[in-house]
Amino acid sequence: MNMSRTEALNQIITFGEFRGSAFSQLLQFGFDTEIEHFKVTKTMLADVLNKYLSDVISADDLDEWANFIECRDDIDYSLIEGYVYALANPELMGDISKHKIMKMLQMLNSPSL
Repeated sequence: MNMSRTEALNQIITFGEFRGSAFSQLLQFGFDTEIEHFKVTKTMLADVLNKYLSDVISADDLDEWANFIECRDDIDYSLIEGYVYALANPELMGDISKHKIMKMLQMLNSPSL
């Protein structure tokens, strides 16, 4: 199955059905910073956090997910930057737990002040 860069990033970020093959598909694209950025939304983050709370993915998966997003130049995660930073650096916020992820979801879903 051939995927575009955007399709591959979407599969990886959303833990899609073809996530495994998306990583290898992504290898065929260079690290061109002049391309259109894939935007990670608050809804995508909420879906991933809910997958963790539902035991679809593990704390390690969540940590790796956040680190993947942080290291890519072709991903715009400005809407959720603080959340990604916290997930990618569990040693700073304490280990990832269901309680902390529920609090994160509450913050994410609360209206901005």
